[in-house]
Amino acid sequence: MAIHYDIARRHGLRTARDGLPWRHDPAARIQTAQNAGMEVIWDLNHYDPPPDPVEHARSCARAADPGKPFWTCPVNEPMIYPMLAGMPWERATELAITMGRVARDHHPDVKILSTDPITGIGERQFAATDRLVGAGLVDVVGVNYYPHTARTSLLKVLLKTWRRYGKPILVAETSWHDGHPIHHRRHPGFDKGAWFRFVAAQIADARDQGVEIGGVCWYPIIDCPPWQRPRSRTRWSHGLIRKDGSVDPSLSDALRNSAHFGISQ
Repeated sequence: MAIHYDIARRHGLRTARDGLPWRHDPAARIQTAQNAGMEVIWDLNHYDPPPDPVEHARSCARAADPGKPFWTCPVNEPMIYPMLAGMPWERATELAITMGRVARDHHPDVKILSTDPITGIGERQFAATDRLVGAGLVDVVGVNYYPHTARTSLLKVLLKTWRRYGKPILVAETSWHDGHPIHHRRHPGFDKGAWFRFVAAQIADARDQGVEIGGVCWYPIIDCPPWQRPRSRTRWSHGLIRKDGSVDPSLSDALRNSAHFGISQ
């Protein structure tokens, strides 16, 4: 973690999304981020529900610095939990509400991000976020938007989300996969840097129309094994940091120049 945070900081990144999975010591991971000078939005549950959600939320909140906001996403993408975690989205949403409330009971300044694939303008995609916002839980609405799942422009998604909730928005996940055929078919000639600049331009257009956007998260920042084969030695080319510790040059350049786009990461 420390090495990856150092590379991120050298690219001007001061805030990250990362995980506090129940299988690891949350205090150690939080301390590593603090030592690196990183503000982190912590996922408490990323398709791997803890056996004791209340205890996990409590231990994470208690491990965080009480003098600083504890930013958390209790459950990442509840709308697709039926597919990836075998849990109905309604139950995943209730899990998020429970864990968020427990965290707030054990830390004086909890800030909560919701995340879901919001890729079009239809109604069903908002179901879990509607419940989370209705429960008074959400400080920032996260929009996860990728080239291969997009059903309309990011600008339209941001406008629709802003008009629905009137809350600050984070583009909470986006990236470009060099090996994904749909990415190349939809955006010929693009690479990671081009996709980042494209997203930045869409965000700028949304801001010009009054949308409050906190920033964009390139996700993941590290090239990872295929989701369905986590122990594989191969890596998907969708991050900044490669397996050998080098960086993708096009994305590196785009991130270093992101201040010119008015973008925070």
